[in-house]
Amino acid sequence: MEHAEQLDPNESLNIIAKAINQTRNNIKDQSFYYILWGWLISIASLANFILISFTEFQYAYLPWLVLVPIGWVGSIWYSVKAEKSKNYETYFEVFLKYLWIVLGISFIVAVFISISLQINPTTFVLLLAGIGTLVSGLTMKFKPLSIGGISLVFFAVATLFVDSSYMLLINSIAVVTGYLIPAYLLKNAN
Repeated sequence: MEHAEQLDPNESLNIIAKAINQTRNNIKDQSFYYILWGWLISIASLANFILISFTEFQYAYLPWLVLVPIGWVGSIWYSVKAEKSKNYETYFEVFLKYLWIVLGISFIVAVFISISLQINPTTFVLLLAGIGTLVSGLTMKFKPLSIGGISLVFFAVATLFVDSSYMLLINSIAVVTGYLIPAYLLKNAN
């Protein structure tokens, strides 16, 4: 039986430092999705609110039909590009990828159910986003993202106490608070 080559302490520390730096960079890469979806959802919510509140435009939901597919295409494009440039994928990255795939499907199902029941989907979507963001923040050990997830859950509960026309405005504010602010902090983290 052959003996494995032993690393000296400096080589071991260098390997560990490289792994830590790679994990840190991979975590920063996650900010792309929060920034992309944060802007798209915030803009769609605000535009939908303005169209409902201040116009007679009969297709006030149109911003969603335009911006959500842009988000899907952008997310898939970025994910494919990122996976091609990596030699490996950590368990952490696999977990987050599957978490958000399942939540993405859950968003679609929640919206479909809400439309079928003729109720506003904002409460359910914010709750799902809050759960995913909180779990991601806890997994990444990034406190601002965890707080963002908690704030999304808080805003989901707050939607229960407002007229449905204001849910879109709350949604826009919630996404800025729960996605965009933590995402920019994550992107600029050391």
